[in-house]
Amino acid sequence: MRQTAEPALGSDSLSSPDAHIKPTDGGPDCQYCHNRRYLLDDAGNLKPCPQCGVAQSWKVRAVDAYSSRSGAALKQTFYNFKTVFKGVTDDMLVDCLQAAEEFAEHPDEHWLVLWGERGNGKSHLCAAVANHLIATGRPALFISMPDLLSALRQAMDLQVNTEQESYSGRMMAFKTAPVLIIDDLGAESRSDWSDSVLFEVLDYRYRNQMPTMIVTNCALDAFDPRVTSRLQDTLLSTVIENRAPDFRQRPAQERVNH
Repeated sequence: MRQTAEPALGSDSLSSPDAHIKPTDGGPDCQYCHNRRYLLDDAGNLKPCPQCGVAQSWKVRAVDAYSSRSGAALKQTFYNFKTVFKGVTDDMLVDCLQAAEEFAEHPDEHWLVLWGERGNGKSHLCAAVANHLIATGRPALFISMPDLLSALRQAMDLQVNTEQESYSGRMMAFKTAPVLIIDDLGAESRSDWSDSVLFEVLDYRYRNQMPTMIVTNCALDAFDPRVTSRLQDTLLSTVIENRAPDFRQRPAQERVNH
């Protein structure tokens, strides 16, 4: 019986770490990562392939499952953010817009905290940052604090009733989101539990210097002192008080989006 020679181990063999494999995930055929979608960096850590972007898109979809980014928020951009009030450019709104744009362009190891009275465009800037990041393929989670707490309560109910998803798994999604944007911090009904959730999420992200944007209608000293201290760390956070007037009081022509 004639014997068939064994294929030599090399770049064309599936036994080789450099072998090219066929894509099975619906993504493009990528010669850069050989359809593995991840690459090892110099430190030995897995990183999404920068060429095909498939793994990065997985991360976008994974965190967007919990997002508050829906309805009007999907159309909110830096371009249609209004900085004019009754015909006059408001310098405070200009400062907030510039800070949000800078964060969206360079979020790594950076926190942005916007606080002030309701109705002056802070939530619009949250959505604009999230929309910009996601449009450029960067995973970002935009979620209001009430929605974050509601998602965790739902996870507790599911765990008790159907065991479909663990509370700890959902909490980890919030703690480790590549970019986390929390809107309406302080709008939730506060309790010992909600305070502990907030501290756990922010403390994890603080210790790991993960990009985070936080918007609140409350003065920062209204929170747990441990949270306030982290929000105001000058080495990590840019803190801006938005004292601009209520958007809803502007003339109608100044409120129409482009």
